[in-house]
Formats: sequence, structure tokens, C-alpha cells
Amino acid sequence: MRLPAGQPFSGVVQLVKVVKNFVKVNQYTRPGLKLSGVKGIVMHWTATPGASALNERNYFNSTCIADERHASAHYFVDRSEVQQIIPEDEVACHAHDGNRCYVSFLKPNANTAAIGVEMCVEKDGKIHSETVQNTAELVADLCKRYGLLTDNIVRHYDVTNKNCPAPWVSDSSQLAAFRKKVGTLLGNQTAANTTAATSQSCKSTGTILKKGSSGSSVKALQKRLIAAGFPLPKSGADGSFGNETAQAVMSLQKQAGITADGIYGPATEKALAAVASKKKSSSTSKTSYTLPSGIYKVKSPLMKGTAVREIQEALAALYFYPDKGAKNNGIDGYYGPKTADAVKRFQMMNGLAADGIYGPRTKAKIELLLK
Repeated sequence: MRLPAGQPFSGVVQLVKVVKNFVKVNQYTRPGLKLSGVKGIVMHWTATPGASALNERNYFNSTCIADERHASAHYFVDRSEVQQIIPEDEVACHAHDGNRCYVSFLKPNANTAAIGVEMCVEKDGKIHSETVQNTAELVADLCKRYGLLTDNIVRHYDVTNKNCPAPWVSDSSQLAAFRKKVGTLLGNQTAANTTAATSQSCKSTGTILKKGSSGSSVKALQKRLIAAGFPLPKSGADGSFGNETAQAVMSLQKQAGITADGIYGPATEKALAAVASKKKSSSTSKTSYTLPSGIYKVKSPLMKGTAVREIQEALAALYFYPDKGAKNNGIDGYYGPKTADAVKRFQMMNGLAADGIYGPRTKAKIELLLK
């Protein structure tokens, strides 16, 4: 069963107490930007021993802003409650690091496509089992409402390689156990839509696949291997991880210069994503962008011409469209309010002063991300 995004499920999964306690809109912890959609849930830990969910909420509503630090998450969970500090349809600054995003279904920027959930840490530096249970209840509810699979639950580590949640990085079986717990709460009805089951299920780098594995995750991996140029002439995408699939994975690993053990895990996922990205970019008609120097902003009359169009095209290539859904996504050669808004969104998500004015620093950042 798939429900419209954001609509409550009539059979309640969520049991833990959730307190809506939104932080004020600001450029550091709650930029007020809209999510492009909810395609996954990114798990974190707070790494601040002894701090409660409310303590965390208050930090992101004051000190974090004063320190001009770009950070936040939608939910903070402790042993007794959940504090929701960002609306689910807004961006939180929880899982983006430059141009790095290693989870394919959250590319290019997990902040704009995922909900962030932080687990609070006890004074001994561990995540309490009651906190994990409360988090599972919250995440099960999110999965039900947004039609997500348990494979769409990933770690911050999977997205950017950050050591978070650290206990789940040192022991990846904890992620598997958490997914299983969420699946149990969902009544194992996790295959919410066929497309996600066949094209996204193995793309989380928290998944380990090897000889003997089978099912939709293996089939999705096999399809990606074939598309990336690692053929499976005998078995094809049959959903069974046998010798031929292992050999294809080893070929990929050797090409990437990583340990060639034939096992699909985080490092292999990064290698496969890199190959797929390279093939995609090489197949595009335009692979380089020329950007103008100087200052461009909203003026009267509007600044216009080839230089403005170049800025708009480069922003669109990074998924910051001047007017998504409009003709040519709003690329019209005029530096108007919508182009300024696209620039502002780009600046905000990349640690720049979000003033909507294109200048040397914005140009340099765009050029870096387009490489």
C-alpha cells in the first residue's frame, strides 16, 4: 500500500510521543527551503553524551545559529520523547558535504531528498535500547506515510562517509537490525511500490550483498552492473548472486582500485555510482559550462543576455532550477527574482552568504561542483 506523501496512515504505527517544537526560520539551521520529496531517511547520532532531545532542539534554535553553523535535523529522539524541530516538507542541514552523496537515490543532495533523524546519546556514550525503540517507531511511521522501503533507511556514513552514527559504522549489523525492527513494526509490508523495490533497493550503501544472496536487491544490483559495462551474459539480472555476478563485482573493484573480494558493500557502491555517473556525463551533449565573471543581481531593468543564460544553465545542471516545471525550467537569459532565488538556494546549501547575488565566490563554487 502506498499513501500520498505527508498523509497520515489510518492504522497508527507511531507510538512514541512526538513534540512539534520548530526552531525559528534562519539561514543556518532552518533555511525554510522546500524538500524536493522524501526519498529516504538518514540516521544520525548526536555525539553529545547526556543531552536530551529538548537540549538538542534548544541548541539548534540558539547557539548553533549564533555560531553560524549550518546543521540540524528534522527529528531528535531520546528515551522518553521525540522533538520535531523542522517541518517534514522543509530542508534540514544534516547530510550534505560539498558535492558528496554516495547514496544513489538521494543524489545530488540528500538534504533536499531525505528526512534526518538524530538519536540522542547517554552519558556513557552509548545509544540506549529505549531510544532505538522510540526511533524505530518514528521511522516506521515515516516509512508508512511516505511509502518508503526499509532499504531507504541509510546512515549518514552511507551518504557522505562521516562516522555517524558511530556505533552503526563500527558495526553495520546494527543498521540491519534496526531495519528489521522497523519492518516488524510495519508488519513487513515494506515493498511499498514496485519501482522502488526494483530500482532502489540495493542502492543504499548499508546493504551487503555477496555469493548466495538473492532477491530484488541482487536483481537491481545486476541491472546496474550491466548498465555500467560489466555484462552478465549467462545469468543476466536473475536476482541470484552467483559466480558470474561475483566476477562482475570483482572487475568493477579492480577497475576502481579497491579490494577485489566480489562482495558488494559501501566501497563498491561508491565505485559503481562513480562509473554510472561518468557514463551518464559522457553521454550528455554538453559536458562543460562557461561561467561569466562579474556581479549579477536583480536590477531595473533586468540584467539579461548570454552571460545570464550561462549562469542559469549551470545552476540547472546542479538541480537548482530558476523555475522548475516552466518552459526550459525558467532558463530565459533574464536575471529576475526566480533566478536570484535559485542562486540563493544554491548559496544556502553550499555554505555561502545567501544573498541571491552571483559573484566570484558563487562562480567558484559552481565551477567546483560542475567538475
